[in-house]
Amino acid sequence: MKHSTLVPAALLALAACAARNTVTPVETQTQAISTTTAVPMAVAMPSRETLLQDVQRSRDNVLKYLDAAPDSMLGFRPVPGVRTFGEQIEHAAVANPFIVTLAFTGKMPAVRADTATYRRSKPALRAVVNESYDEFARLVRNATEAELTRSSTFANMTRPGWQWITGAIDHSSFTIGQTVPYLRLNNVTPPTFLPF
Repeated sequence: MKHSTLVPAALLALAACAARNTVTPVETQTQAISTTTAVPMAVAMPSRETLLQDVQRSRDNVLKYLDAAPDSMLGFRPVPGVRTFGEQIEHAAVANPFIVTLAFTGKMPAVRADTATYRRSKPALRAVVNESYDEFARLVRNATEAELTRSSTFANMTRPGWQWITGAIDHSSFTIGQTVPYLRLNNVTPPTFLPF
């Protein structure tokens, strides 16, 4: 088999995994690269320091996107039935500690009550973003080895705790990516995303 056919096959397999948004247990996860060869994908838990750096980078991205928008954009929605820009920013931040708390404890965390106020005020929304990321970082910093390695199921996915952390960061990145059209429709150039 030529190398030129391996690349499209690998890309299709990766795209299929991304489209399903699923993660299988490490022991059974493989990446097919040809019809006769499969290579196991070894997935190692990142260090706590790396996880905390990723949490901070995620926070920085969310804040950059919030700061780029004028105050008048917080209530903007490109079409009926979708979140407003302010709701997207809130979701990108607040979902992180929600996901990790649920994965670590199995209990539904408390939900913020007064969303009407902070979704309409950039300083208030900025404070919510920072509070959410402070809680997210605290959860990562204080996680026990058992919490990081124990598998739990949420949203029909079973993962070890550390993968819930990285999954929450991925979710935040995806949600921020959804705000690019919001910004462009308001003649705002989206900030540079910090991927690494």
